[in-house]
Amino acid sequence: MSCWTILGLPADADMRRIKRQYAALLKQTRPDEDPEGFQRLREAYEQALRIKDREQSREDACEADESWDLTGLTVLEVDALQVVTRPLHQVSRSELEQRYAIAVEHGAVNVMEDAVLQHCVEYTDTCDDLIEWAIETFHWFTYRQRLELDEDLIKQLQVQRKRLSELRAAPVFLARQQQLALQPAATPEHRAARLLLAPSTFSQRRAMARRLREDDWAQCRTLSSTLYANHPDVCASLPGGTPFFWREWEHAYDSWPMYVGIVLACFVSSFVQFAPDGARLGSLISLAVFWSVIFAVGGWVVNWLMHQFAHRWWLLDDRLSARVLPRFSPDHLPFGVLRDLVPCAVMAAGLGYFHGPLASAIYVATLLGVGLIRRRQSKPRTSSSPILKYCLMGVGVLVLVALLGVFKAIANQGTVNRNQGLQQWTERFCSRMPASATACSAPATHEQWYGKEAGR
Repeated sequence: MSCWTILGLPADADMRRIKRQYAALLKQTRPDEDPEGFQRLREAYEQALRIKDREQSREDACEADESWDLTGLTVLEVDALQVVTRPLHQVSRSELEQRYAIAVEHGAVNVMEDAVLQHCVEYTDTCDDLIEWAIETFHWFTYRQRLELDEDLIKQLQVQRKRLSELRAAPVFLARQQQLALQPAATPEHRAARLLLAPSTFSQRRAMARRLREDDWAQCRTLSSTLYANHPDVCASLPGGTPFFWREWEHAYDSWPMYVGIVLACFVSSFVQFAPDGARLGSLISLAVFWSVIFAVGGWVVNWLMHQFAHRWWLLDDRLSARVLPRFSPDHLPFGVLRDLVPCAVMAAGLGYFHGPLASAIYVATLLGVGLIRRRQSKPRTSSSPILKYCLMGVGVLVLVALLGVFKAIANQGTVNRNQGLQQWTERFCSRMPASATACSAPATHEQWYGKEAGR
């Protein structure tokens, strides 16, 4: 893709028009939102300025010395220079051979080569045949290349040819990725293609993203960048109109339903089991927190081990899940046997063993409820501000601290301080007696503890 295509300008645009177009495009392509697009725009802008600088330099040179120093040249040699430097737009191969023969005859090969190189750099996307002819004739990009050639122009031509070849290979590349998206997700390349290009809903893509690991996300980054650079029509059909719709999912924490289920199960079962026995609220809360921490650690270990195993044996997990759920499509299963069912069964069994069937039922019901909510047809949304996320997290922490404070205050209402209830014997019986009274001397007798107080 040439610099003129990126800027949306014709090749004869002047400096002022180039700068105005660049300023207008900068408002649409911001470096913080689209760094890759901004980089391409910046490179196209700088390349266009270089081309115009070279054109201006040639014009100045022409005005200064009338294009060449014609001193001592014959009329035929001057005519030959004019022939080999004529415009090269839509020149046939036979005409190129004729010009080259004239250049060889009159010693103007270097002049023609420089003119051809300049034209190829400025119009790379429209002179493929000319470039191929020049490579064969002047031995560009080989050890036989002329040393006096402009090295910067040769490097620039190499970069442009590479981009052009990648652009030509784009249809083949896209067809291959679409084919991978329809095959079983055996490798990270298959999984990245399925996430981006498979005919799935937004919710189904999100469900698959919860199964991906670091090698999968690396492949997603590579594929998304390629689609963004070479296939804007495909990008427009993706969720949100961008191939980077999954950007927030890579670092999302998706195991929170397990911890919510554990906390609910431990709290409810602790209150149901011990509250009828007269246990204080503070003791119940402490007991529930203790068991929540224990099961949270155990759940993390079980969840991590099974997810690693399920990711390693991805196809086996899909086959087992398809057998357990034959009514569902193999590509859109609601859960996996290895990644979801086994960890859920292990945690439910542990909770049931220590806290009874009620805890198991609450844990399973929590996971099912979250799963049903996740399966609803959610719509793509633009990425939210990280500042808003941090603020919401801070509010959540403050609410949690406030709830714990309320629980603590409620629990303290049921406690007994040192001046309530049954006091010690010395406060109860001898509080009205002088300190020298024999009846109040230690150790206390049975009559002093259980006898009737004076005056009754």
